[in-house]
Amino acid sequence: MSKINISRKNGNVYGTCDLKCAYNFTYSSSNSTAKNNGMSISLTYDNSSVPPVIYDNQKYTVSKLNIYSPSLHLFDGKNLNAEFIIEHVPVSGGDTLYVCCPIVQSNNMSVASGLLTQIIQNVSSNAPSNGNSTNLNLSGFTLQDIVPSKPYFNYTNTTAGLSGNYLVFGKMDAISLDESTLKTLSNIITPFPIDMVGGKLLYNPNGPNSSSSKEGIYISCQPTGSSEEQIDVVQAKNVTVNDMSSMMNNQVIFTILQIIVGGLIFLAVYYGINYAYNYFTGTNSKVSGSTKPIFDSK
Repeated sequence: MSKINISRKNGNVYGTCDLKCAYNFTYSSSNSTAKNNGMSISLTYDNSSVPPVIYDNQKYTVSKLNIYSPSLHLFDGKNLNAEFIIEHVPVSGGDTLYVCCPIVQSNNMSVASGLLTQIIQNVSSNAPSNGNSTNLNLSGFTLQDIVPSKPYFNYTNTTAGLSGNYLVFGKMDAISLDESTLKTLSNIITPFPIDMVGGKLLYNPNGPNSSSSKEGIYISCQPTGSSEEQIDVVQAKNVTVNDMSSMMNNQVIFTILQIIVGGLIFLAVYYGINYAYNYFTGTNSKVSGSTKPIFDSK
């Protein structure tokens, strides 16, 4: 096991992970409280009547939200300004699921930027020291507005106290906070001194909420071309069918068919007239090899 570096550079990604790593969510709103833990800000999140997350066909509920500064993960070999991590617990037992969103300094604000800015400012004003807590009183606060609808990385973390399945969004899809807010954050919490260690890094190019439309071939989390690859074929639904209507719409084919049909009709009429002539005249003229045409007046 080695340090996890969230990057697609230099062959860092071992393979792709599609349906098995599918992450589908419908988060509800929450009246959250925040606590200053000295090395992180933790937030509560209200339970909903229906588990908001399905990952790898298992249902999960949100157990805790955390903000760290700087980021716990390395992105392209470096820590970023901060990181927002959503902790989920499975309904039926199993590994914890962490969804991680990097945070960078930028003035390109979004809805997620506004929500995190309010949280940090609230904690700075009402819970600036280790152990302090405060009610956030954010109207309509929901993780639906924070989690990006972008591709993500997946790996299994073995770090003591933080082990579980991790979904990490890339640096390009980071949440933006301005310089002032990030400075405020670094003033109220200190860095969390830990290395994120885990197994092979995989990549899901589809992003969240995309598995419901997938059909056909199911590929497990393994590298393409590896001898360890596991493929379960569900059932291919693409069947080739001869469509006569499409042939008739082709002008060249339609013209050829007209010539052939016209020729067959001509032969049928010709043989019909020849048969009728022989029948009524009592002759035994043959179409083939006859030396006298049947309509010869001589």
